[in-house]
Amino acid sequence: MELTPRPRRRSLPRVPLPAKLLISYLVVVATAAVPTFIYVRSALQADLLELAEGRLREGTRRAASGLMPFQERELVDRTRQISSVLLQRVTLVSAKGELLFDSESLSRETHADRPEIRAALAGRPLLDVAVARRASTSTGRETVYAATRLIDGGPVLRLADHVDDVVSAAADLKGFARNVAAIAITLAIALSLLAAVLVMRPLQRVAQTARLLASGDLTASAGIKTNDEVGDASRALDQMAVDLRRRLANAGSGDAVLAQLVDALPVPCVIIEPSGEPLALNGPARRALRLEGTSARRRVQQVASSGRFRRAVAEAEADGDPEPCVIVGDGGLRFEGTVHVLKRPGAPPLTVLLGHEAPEDAASTLPSAGVVEPRSFVDVVQDARERSRTVLQESHVMVELDDEPGVLLADVDGRLGRTLALVFEGCAKALAGKGDVLAVDVHVEPTRVRLVVDVIPGEGFVEAIRPVICPLGGDVTVSESEVRLWLPRA
Repeated sequence: MELTPRPRRRSLPRVPLPAKLLISYLVVVATAAVPTFIYVRSALQADLLELAEGRLREGTRRAASGLMPFQERELVDRTRQISSVLLQRVTLVSAKGELLFDSESLSRETHADRPEIRAALAGRPLLDVAVARRASTSTGRETVYAATRLIDGGPVLRLADHVDDVVSAAADLKGFARNVAAIAITLAIALSLLAAVLVMRPLQRVAQTARLLASGDLTASAGIKTNDEVGDASRALDQMAVDLRRRLANAGSGDAVLAQLVDALPVPCVIIEPSGEPLALNGPARRALRLEGTSARRRVQQVASSGRFRRAVAEAEADGDPEPCVIVGDGGLRFEGTVHVLKRPGAPPLTVLLGHEAPEDAASTLPSAGVVEPRSFVDVVQDARERSRTVLQESHVMVELDDEPGVLLADVDGRLGRTLALVFEGCAKALAGKGDVLAVDVHVEPTRVRLVVDVIPGEGFVEAIRPVICPLGGDVTVSESEVRLWLPRA
């Protein structure tokens, strides 16, 4: 039985929020305005005309009843009296169509061809009222006519009322409805633009904060304090950043403890993260694997990516027991040890490469573990200030540290103090005549202390420092805007 693949659903195009709001506003406007406009255009005008015709028909019937009974010689005079109290035009037409009386016209033309007159002559006296709507031949205005015959074979009474005012009022109402719809559409566009300013910008800020947090910038904050859903999302995101910083701080303190434990081991030990980055390594591991200076990180990554090491990690993770591993490198390097997989709850496992025995001191240019002296960070800085005091005084430069953490540094022969003194002297010469304060930012890392100076010293600075500090596990880099110096923790 063959299974046919299910066709993929095509995703709808993404519509921005202001466009969605504009569409919803237009739907609301159309729901209210379109039926109103259709009613005004078609039903309302017809209703008004029908009402005018009904009132005129009733008025004609009452006026004709008021003329009854009549004497032929008094009929015109009584019709004139009635027309004086009526607002409509009153006309009296003989059975032959001759005009006997007209309250608004002086012409004596025959009315036998008028449709309402013909219909009235054919209907029942006082009962049937003929109605017609047409343009008046005398005035040219849109007029409604209502006529009825008084007696059999007798004259016809006709009332006329102008309805062009009704048509004009309906047209004005249609124009008003159009104007209201235009204003509503304009307001809808304005509200959608306002939503883009009041809603989209905070949402974009929240999205940008989320992207910064995802990229690793845990100092990012949306900072939106509004009392709405966007503010709730912003506060939740900011709280998540605080929790992440707290958890990473706890993890960092755990890594620092782990690094200190590794440094205390007499045998080589390297702890490698799942990404292949070294988390901690001690002096015996540096000497055994010949990890000197800036090559340590690159060499650990090469070891972690080697086939022998990966196979040993896979077997150790599968059965839970340490797995022997032999690392062979350039220059006759041969390292024999065991691979352990350190599993952690809720986090990826760490890989531990543990050597069998401590290497001989002659295997590397690194100092032996016995001569490495743990010194306080404060003491190292004070030593550097004393060493570079003369240059600082001549350049009128004062060194300021943003923090002096209470950590111990791995030092030998006072190398760290000499290194810091070289940094202070090089930066002081670069600042001569430009400033009087050398600001140094201090950052404590799990295995190192990082110092950042936004002053670029002269040439030969790195070459003078690197041979002194790299054998201890430190490093120095210079970019276009700052100098970064790493001091190894004890």
